[in-house]
Amino acid sequence: MHRLLDFVVEAERGGFTSTMTSDHFHPWWHDNAYGNFTWVWLATAAERTKKMKFVTGVTSPVYRYHPAIIAQSFASLDTLYPGRIALGLGTGEALNELPLGFSWPSGGVRLERTREALEIIRSLWQSKEGDDEKEEKTNGAQGFHKSKTTEKHIKIDRDGFVTYYGKYYKIRKAKLYTPPVERIPLYFATAAKNSAKVAAEYSDGLVTFLKAEEAEPLLSLFDKAAEAKGRNPSSLEKIVEYKVSYDEDYEKAFQSSMFWRATMIKNVFNSKIADPRELEEKANREVSDETIKKSIQITSSIEDCIKSIEAYVKAGFTRVYVHSTSPDEINFINNFCQKIIPYFAKR
Repeated sequence: MHRLLDFVVEAERGGFTSTMTSDHFHPWWHDNAYGNFTWVWLATAAERTKKMKFVTGVTSPVYRYHPAIIAQSFASLDTLYPGRIALGLGTGEALNELPLGFSWPSGGVRLERTREALEIIRSLWQSKEGDDEKEEKTNGAQGFHKSKTTEKHIKIDRDGFVTYYGKYYKIRKAKLYTPPVERIPLYFATAAKNSAKVAAEYSDGLVTFLKAEEAEPLLSLFDKAAEAKGRNPSSLEKIVEYKVSYDEDYEKAFQSSMFWRATMIKNVFNSKIADPRELEEKANREVSDETIKKSIQITSSIEDCIKSIEAYVKAGFTRVYVHSTSPDEINFINNFCQKIIPYFAKR
């Protein structure tokens, strides 16, 4: 936790303006792993930086977090650090839910639960004093559109209390007495068609881990889905996670990337494996070194990052989050800030 704080402080000093932080209960690996509570770390990191913005990549409201608690937590964070907090939502992984005694439903059920959670969070953030007789309020310019189900299930009374009856979640006359100071951006994680459509309808943009050459069909679908809902695709963010491991010694850079081997197990994000020891063993059996090198850019030249980032921009992404798994992160940050950020700043 402390080293991550050092990294984010150094990153801001060098020119980075935003940080994405994962939100997990269990990590993806067992040996030498860590598992801090992200919301606590996020508040501490915001306090130790001056202008750095933060977004979770991503928070899952499937079971362990009730959406109203997510809404309250991030509203409080925004009150403490106005304009610096964003929320990334996604359908989650078994390693965050099963250890806490919950079940692990199908992808379709998780998507439905996450859609309902998104509606609740938006409603609590946007609730104002209003008319008892009106259904859920919307603001098209801010990107929240009600669906046929929300017309029947969301109600905000004249004092701003929200009632929501969904298939999976319910809140009864709930109100955030400390609402957000700023409008909190809300992004939705996707790598597939159905979740991209949800992102296009409800969120401020999508987040994905797909490679540039794989992402263009998804981005095109996202744009068309947004237009179908009367939204301007150019007003929505398209965010990608770019994985890289850098060191002057290529072998050191490669060995440092091993920690993420389990994320490359086939269909792992729908897997019911929740024990990091089992994930590690399975990854060591099934994920080849070549697969790692295809998923993570292993490089001994920091300038190689330029071509990779340009490919993401060309594919249509508006923001690239650099996920470094380098053996010396301070060295990576300093080199990146000296040679890569100035290159793109000129453009």
